[in-house]
Amino acid sequence: MTKPVIRSASHAGTWYTSNPETLKTQIGRFLNSATERVPGARVVVGPHAGYSYSGPILGKTYGTLDPTGIERVFIMGPSHHVYFKGCVLTTDCDYYDTPLGKLEVDKDVINELIEDDPKLFKKMSLEVDEDEHSFELHMPFLRKVTNDLGIHPKIIPIMISATDENFEKRVAKSLKPYFEDKSNAFIVSTDFCHWGSRFSYIAYTPTGTLTDIEDISKSKHPSNSQLPIYKSIEFLDRAAMKTISTGSYRSFKDYMYLTDNTICGAKPLGVLMLMMQDSISETSKHSLKWNGYAQSSSVVSSRDSSVSYASGYAVI
Repeated sequence: MTKPVIRSASHAGTWYTSNPETLKTQIGRFLNSATERVPGARVVVGPHAGYSYSGPILGKTYGTLDPTGIERVFIMGPSHHVYFKGCVLTTDCDYYDTPLGKLEVDKDVINELIEDDPKLFKKMSLEVDEDEHSFELHMPFLRKVTNDLGIHPKIIPIMISATDENFEKRVAKSLKPYFEDKSNAFIVSTDFCHWGSRFSYIAYTPTGTLTDIEDISKSKHPSNSQLPIYKSIEFLDRAAMKTISTGSYRSFKDYMYLTDNTICGAKPLGVLMLMMQDSISETSKHSLKWNGYAQSSSVVSSRDSSVSYASGYAVI
């Protein structure tokens, strides 16, 4: 019998605690202070930073998730360490480990995707898999909320790097049959604005509009009539969140072109929107709703930096 391949919890002990009891207590605290479960919420969006930064927002993400009847979970996230184009990458592992226990990979579905389009879906190496954190930071939360209910869904990680609109539409078309199956849940792992010179993004709006965005170095900030930088960052993020909630893929692409906001999961979000757009309208109960937002620090100077985190969910 072939020995199973296990992706280790490679960021445990650094990005979050590796102690099972401490982790269980911490996640329980994040969940208990979060929004209550939303019946039918099988689409969620949440961040992937260390828990000291993103834990409370991840608690809101997984506090809304309704895993009832869910057999598998697709999680789409960006690639932070390798660049590739013309395909998306998925895992070659049998399990993802966490300090709270393992999550089984649905290799049958992964093989189906590869068989249907072997140029679009490819497997990543174990090294690439374990270097990436966008999936791993979600796994302990997913494990806890499902295991507590005696539910054990399988996972399908999908890593997205370089894309264009045609490519995103191609990925969405391949995943849409799974999206329409209510036994599947979908997660997008993304942080929002990465602001500061170390991220090469110092956009600023002095009035809180999208019409006067400029480089902070060209602004006369600060003055009493202008927004603090952290408020400007929040405005840019909430404008993105509002646009995503409309369900208009084109509007989101226009927003990204206008602001160049450093939303690291913008491409997975685009794929999600393409899968959702036939199901929602501006007034539909099925649109993506937002229930949490935070920043790693409150930027008041061009020398500062921060990363933003948001939590969203949809009933589909």
